[in-house]
Amino acid sequence: MADDVELQSEGSRTLHLKELRVQWQVVALQTIATLALIWLFLQLGSNFGSCDPSHVDGDGNTLWCPALDHTLSLDLFETILASESGNSAYDLPLPDFLTGQSNEGPGRYYVPILLCGLLTAGWVLLNLQAPQLRRKVVLGVLMGLILFLAGRLLIGWFFGMLTSWDLYWPIDSPGSSRNHAETLVYPLILYTQVFIVGLYLIPVWTGMMGIWGLSRRMIGWSLGTTLIYLGIHALLSFEAVTVYFDLGLNPISPQISEQMVLGGLVSETIFPLLMMAMLMIIFSESGFAVIRQLEYAFRLPESCKKDPEYVTQFDNMLNGHLVHTVGIFSLVIFCAMLALKFDDLILDLVAIFGSSQWSGQVQESLELQLTYGKVISAMLMLIFVAGLKYILPWNRIASFIESYLPDMSSD
Repeated sequence: MADDVELQSEGSRTLHLKELRVQWQVVALQTIATLALIWLFLQLGSNFGSCDPSHVDGDGNTLWCPALDHTLSLDLFETILASESGNSAYDLPLPDFLTGQSNEGPGRYYVPILLCGLLTAGWVLLNLQAPQLRRKVVLGVLMGLILFLAGRLLIGWFFGMLTSWDLYWPIDSPGSSRNHAETLVYPLILYTQVFIVGLYLIPVWTGMMGIWGLSRRMIGWSLGTTLIYLGIHALLSFEAVTVYFDLGLNPISPQISEQMVLGGLVSETIFPLLMMAMLMIIFSESGFAVIRQLEYAFRLPESCKKDPEYVTQFDNMLNGHLVHTVGIFSLVIFCAMLALKFDDLILDLVAIFGSSQWSGQVQESLELQLTYGKVISAMLMLIFVAGLKYILPWNRIASFIESYLPDMSSD
């Protein structure tokens, strides 16, 4: 029987991770996920990164508020240090062009996002090295940070005791030659500045590390911190909470705007929220898809990784996912817009019944124009669409449409 078994043919391409990491479909999915993540963070900053202009003190200065804007926290930190040191022109160690502190609008995030990209590139490159080299680099970076923090203190303290031939503690009155603890101020301020910027940009650098480092945990951290921020913002800007303490956050207006965009499909107030929701879905789906596909290729037997049929099958899976990423998400966005406009359809249907008291009350009701009215009408729309599957053969319709699409199979 062994003579009847044919050996699998081998092609020039294989399904090894070293080759798949640079394949254009994989890189395209990772690029889509990265662009969606950056766009999502910029949308968050433009919609929830500003404060209420009326949130000022007695002197007319804008007070600090917990918005998604690291420059506000850096300005507050710089003001505190300036008042403690008595120097009104005090500047933080990192220049403003690196932190975006001197910029307005989206320019506050451009350079920090670029630094997050460089950090991600270094982290991914480090993970591709041997474990021994990786351990040495990590220990070297930690030792460098510790020496930068306490090296000047230890060296100055040691030579101070050696030259004076006396044992003393490195903490003394300010301005004294024996107060070596002052050398800790600059490194601690620098580390605090980096910590503030990194804390606000957790969704960006964790998401990039998850996309390019193939880590589900990192992508989960990015999504989790984004949702936590949105939840905290919604809670602190809720009208019932702002009555007791107002932190200056710009609340999301519950009244639906009358200004419509995209041909009247969605209101101007809802469009940024809809865009953020879709960007979050595209980021998570594309990021997890890369990990899922590469895990499938990694678990294949060694003989299958060299089989041209498996290589072609893998290419078709990636090509199909790219097509669905564009087509399905465009259809989902369109359906979401129709669901948000379903309240107008309800009013038009009610108007058909004439000018009865019931229809007049429904047409004049404000509930359909408020946030929860939009949610209820959208749920009715989704229930209606879901019920159509018992009437319309969606599988046959989808197959009919796909039969007229260009052939995306690999050669």
